[in-house]
Amino acid sequence: MRLPGGPPRAISGEILRTRLIDRLAARWDVPVTTVVAGPGFGKSTALAQAMRRHAADPRGVEAWVTCEPGDEDARRLAAAVCRAFDVPAPAVAPLDAALEALRSASPIETCLILDDCHEIPAGSSGERLIADLVRHLPAGAHLLLSGRRLPAAPLARLHAAELIRCFHQADLAFDEGELAQAAGHADRAAADVAGLGGWPALVRLTLAAPPGVARDYLWEEVVSGLSPADREALLYLAMLGSADASDLLDRVPLVARFGDGRIRAHHLWTDALTRLLPAAQVASVRAHAAGLLLDRGDALRAGSIAIEAGDVDLLDRAATVLVASTLATFPQDTGVRWLAAVAETEHGRPGLRLLTAATRYASRAGDREVDGIVDAAFRDGDARVRTAALSLATIAAHARGDENRLAELFQESLDLPGADAEPTLRLLMAGVRGAIFELMGSIDDALALVEALSPDDVDHQPGKIIVRFHVYLLLLAGRADEAAVIAQKHLATSPYAHVRRMPQFARWMAGDPRDLLPAAHSPDRPAHLPEADANDRYRFNFLAFATVVAASLGDRAALEHSWSQLTVSGVGQSESALAVGGLEGSGSSLAVGGPGGSGSPLAVGGLGLDTRDAAMLATAAAARAILNGDEEQARAMLAAFVDEHPLSDPVAAVHLRRFLGYGYVLSPSARHAWDAAPLGPAHQRVREVARLLLAARAGRLTSVPMTGVTPETVLIALPLPWAVELAAHAAGAGLPFGRRLFQWLVDHLGGRAHDALRPLSGRMSGARRLLDAVPTTPSSATVVAVLGPLQVLVDGRPVELRRRRVRQLLTILAVTGEIDRDRLMDLLWPDLDPSAAARNLRVTLTYLRQALGADHLRCDRSWVRLVRSKALTVDLADLRDHLAEAHAARTRGDPAAAGTALAAAVGLWRGDPLTDLIGLDGVAAGVLAELTEAALTLGERRFAEGDATAAAELARRALAAEPYAERGMRLLLAAETQRRDPVALGRVVCRVREVLDSLGAAPEPATRIVLRQAELAGARR
Repeated sequence: MRLPGGPPRAISGEILRTRLIDRLAARWDVPVTTVVAGPGFGKSTALAQAMRRHAADPRGVEAWVTCEPGDEDARRLAAAVCRAFDVPAPAVAPLDAALEALRSASPIETCLILDDCHEIPAGSSGERLIADLVRHLPAGAHLLLSGRRLPAAPLARLHAAELIRCFHQADLAFDEGELAQAAGHADRAAADVAGLGGWPALVRLTLAAPPGVARDYLWEEVVSGLSPADREALLYLAMLGSADASDLLDRVPLVARFGDGRIRAHHLWTDALTRLLPAAQVASVRAHAAGLLLDRGDALRAGSIAIEAGDVDLLDRAATVLVASTLATFPQDTGVRWLAAVAETEHGRPGLRLLTAATRYASRAGDREVDGIVDAAFRDGDARVRTAALSLATIAAHARGDENRLAELFQESLDLPGADAEPTLRLLMAGVRGAIFELMGSIDDALALVEALSPDDVDHQPGKIIVRFHVYLLLLAGRADEAAVIAQKHLATSPYAHVRRMPQFARWMAGDPRDLLPAAHSPDRPAHLPEADANDRYRFNFLAFATVVAASLGDRAALEHSWSQLTVSGVGQSESALAVGGLEGSGSSLAVGGPGGSGSPLAVGGLGLDTRDAAMLATAAAARAILNGDEEQARAMLAAFVDEHPLSDPVAAVHLRRFLGYGYVLSPSARHAWDAAPLGPAHQRVREVARLLLAARAGRLTSVPMTGVTPETVLIALPLPWAVELAAHAAGAGLPFGRRLFQWLVDHLGGRAHDALRPLSGRMSGARRLLDAVPTTPSSATVVAVLGPLQVLVDGRPVELRRRRVRQLLTILAVTGEIDRDRLMDLLWPDLDPSAAARNLRVTLTYLRQALGADHLRCDRSWVRLVRSKALTVDLADLRDHLAEAHAARTRGDPAAAGTALAAAVGLWRGDPLTDLIGLDGVAAGVLAELTEAALTLGERRFAEGDATAAAELARRALAAEPYAERGMRLLLAAETQRRDPVALGRVVCRVREVLDSLGAAPEPATRIVLRQAELAGARR
């Protein structure tokens, strides 16, 4: 919970700091401005006045964030920045989220005021975020840092380049005119406020006290003039941070109204009242205020009050609420700071023990010492501590797969009073029972528990733990389609990067591999690397999953990297428990490493020691062996797993079928079990693919139905060597599916598909046939380009289409992809009878087939189709793909990927689109509008990235298509302002003025802002 947003409002008798406001306007001329002064020097008041003055005649969009306790967590601070600019927080790293907020108004300039920066502790992730903002501040963005001290930020280069303005106490002190004005408002002589150094707070305090009161007694005099009720109300206000206390506003100095109308007292009141009021009263108010804060869930502010007061009892209470309200999203930076604020001898208190356990768990999920700490907190704590302790203990035990511990915790939860009446306890009990069922292999029972929970209860639980557990259970049950929908809805915008990856995993298991295909990732952000913000339980699962996915993609480098990370100390288990080189000893263990099993340590802290982890490791090891060409070794590994963990154990069966294709093909016992058992839809699809491979190996492929089997399903079901083997068997049996599957694999995986198929060419005719028919690089590459004058290029050479009807036919097919023959004849020959139109169509199709090649055009009695492939691309279809990817990237919070997709889309634009299109009204205009929108969006991003030249070029392209688009005018004005060419800027300003005058309407507010920026820049030059 944050305090009211925005700057403080003006108060009665406030001195307008005109001189200072004029100087602060320079914040729009430099990247960074700093305002540093002690308490009471009117920093917030002066900045609020400057912001109000700017709003009357804006140069850009300005936002205000008051830093507060808890903003040491970079995620929380970045979210506040996004809210201040009124943009949704994207699901990206905190720095990227804050930068996107600053870019959100591009090409309009933005300014972020971070007030009270001293609230952010040194060395915290929040401080690092501010430093990174200074380093990476976008073009046209400005940052103002204000506080009693500055965060550590790289300002030296800005000083050297004179790109920073700095204001200090001397700049904020009242001058003689302001002192006289303040005295006049209070009907006092200017002499009464002389000798105060212009300190604004002291001036206001002096004028609130009777004349002649000595400076050292000002606070006492002002406080003595308040009634006991007002003193206590003021103390509450100072402790709570904000409240509805309007009656104090006009009677008490250093009290202000903020953005949403709530009242805040200056920080100086906390120190003064704590010193002047009786200690017992202060302690009572502090305890009551903290209780109110904790009741409304503001543990962060309550904890800060406790630390400032040295109140360990209060910090202990706040720690319990903090842990209970965050759990799996616990802010580790805050936990470290709170624990450091009190002596270690105090860490034995129940709430602080809980805080210690949560802080340790946040960095290492397998830390068994967490159990002992939590148990001590549970034993010594009250009901709230016990509930939080059980919740944290449940998460930790499930992360380790500790079934006995979960059973013990469930029994303890039953003994808690009121368990059925309190939402958190109901969730806790359901979570513990669900985790026990999952560890027993009873996935349906676990799902029934989770799906029976009230939505209102689920909304209470922090960190969406139950939602994540629900997605996990659905994947185990083979209901990946449902899991993908829920994960996208609830987890795609999580502040945690590793949680945001869950929708990608769910979509892969549902048969949609797009997120993890090579084309979806840049080399500097490979898909197989786990996120840095995750604990070791997540890393273990992720790396095992990534190893299997890499085998499907045929990516040896990614597989070996994931496997090496999986088998290093801290992620796996001891070498006696697992090996990848072959069976050792009695065959009850697997060995990590090469033949002979000289593996490195795996699973410190319990990871890798239980059946579910052993299943993941065995499957990952089998995937690695298959990609390395040793299927017998893979078979032996799964056999060893099944020997040690019989599939009569539901846990072994459930977790081995997570990647069902491996067990089904390699293990007869698994095959028998899964043929007899009911499976979820996703598992059924994988089983059908595995059955096809076995049927192909037995020479029975033609007798097995292939209904519903897609290349995507084959990819996610099988490692690449098996996928290409299936394609080769199908091609050898004369089934079109073989070539279609292999073509798809080549299109999406490139040369890896050929590398996997080539070893089979010596013994499989189908493999040789596919290698000849589907080259790594198509024998010719044909491009149909309609986003400008129609072009057909074959291997880069233009093909002339002299006949107008051929050009029109091709353009229609480029738009529709496929079209009914009758509809096509109506479009091309509306005045001919059907038989004549049909003859013309046959002739026209012949000419088009000669130009494109027979493989690219498919015709039957009803339809005509243009077949896209790696060998035939259509720029309009590529445009739609790029725009869809840009939209998807923005939705998932990946602005960099959105920019790349937009650049690819705009790069296809050569001129007026679809010039040969007939009969499809409005299509060409719609495509032009899409191109213009993409160009402007990309231009605004390029401008925010500092590339004013590219932004200007894109603006001109958009204006050539839509001359009256004010958005394009704004971008061109802003870009030319940044380029600092006064002649070019003057021409653009005149042109924009002329266009606006011709429209006869007032420009949009945003256009007025950018036009004013341009005119000011021109005047300065």
